[in-house]
Amino acid sequence: MKNNTISFFYNNLTMIMMNLEDSVGLIADFENWSEKEDEQIIKLKQTAKESNLKTTLFVVTDQEMNFGLWNSQNIIEKANEKEIDYVVFYQVNAFLNQMPDLDLFKNIEDFLSVRKMVIAKDYVDNNYSRFDVNFILNNWKDNAIVIETKETKDLEVNLKLLNNSEFELFKNTNKLSYKFDARVGEGKKLGRTIGFPTINLITEERLPLTDGVYACKVYVDHLKETFLGSGCYWKNELNQDVFEIFLIDFDQEIYGWKVTVEPLEKLRENIKVDGLDHLKEILKNDVEQTKKFKK
Repeated sequence: MKNNTISFFYNNLTMIMMNLEDSVGLIADFENWSEKEDEQIIKLKQTAKESNLKTTLFVVTDQEMNFGLWNSQNIIEKANEKEIDYVVFYQVNAFLNQMPDLDLFKNIEDFLSVRKMVIAKDYVDNNYSRFDVNFILNNWKDNAIVIETKETKDLEVNLKLLNNSEFELFKNTNKLSYKFDARVGEGKKLGRTIGFPTINLITEERLPLTDGVYACKVYVDHLKETFLGSGCYWKNELNQDVFEIFLIDFDQEIYGWKVTVEPLEKLRENIKVDGLDHLKEILKNDVEQTKKFKK
């Protein structure tokens, strides 16, 4: 029977005591959760059972946007499926660079009640290098559990599915859709002048997608509503990777708002545009193709 996983984003600047039950934590690359992480969770749950403690997935993150397989919502769903008690998205900030290791450890051990910590011997923290095996061993000491792991093929397979835009097969394989989170930024507002205003999502790292135009579902967190849209993944004149989406039946400025994007189908490759009239014609056709996903 599934339990109800408790999840939250934690910023140590708040210095809030969360009053959680004592737990065993597992630090791993949950943004690219694969069978490798599943094996580590077996060890986590075994240790928790032997120690009469709860289980915590410790997700280190330095931004809201995800560039791997899983966004925060999907991580929580997978944790719930595994009957994990807590998921902590531990937000990296500039203040952490000033904290001595002992203070950082006490923040996690005391404020979040993580009494033991499991980590893979080959774990590499891509977001914040201090959370490595040595940090865990030096601070949790006898309560540090370092385990051997082996690479699995499913991560490579899933990344290939996304790179090939096989979104339905990805969903059927994983029982979850691929999604990414982002905040809306300002663009040049060219689309507004031709009747196709867009939301601009700058991706500081590459998403596991190829450039091109996609039919998407876009959940606007502030409105608690989902909209259809046609989105173009491309590199702008500033050499930034941008996912730019025209939302159908939507007419609001949402700069700074969080959105969750679920690509549904790749409609076409990017093509060279010969003027604004040509661009309008192309966009109109993209929208018509996207509308077929209306239910």
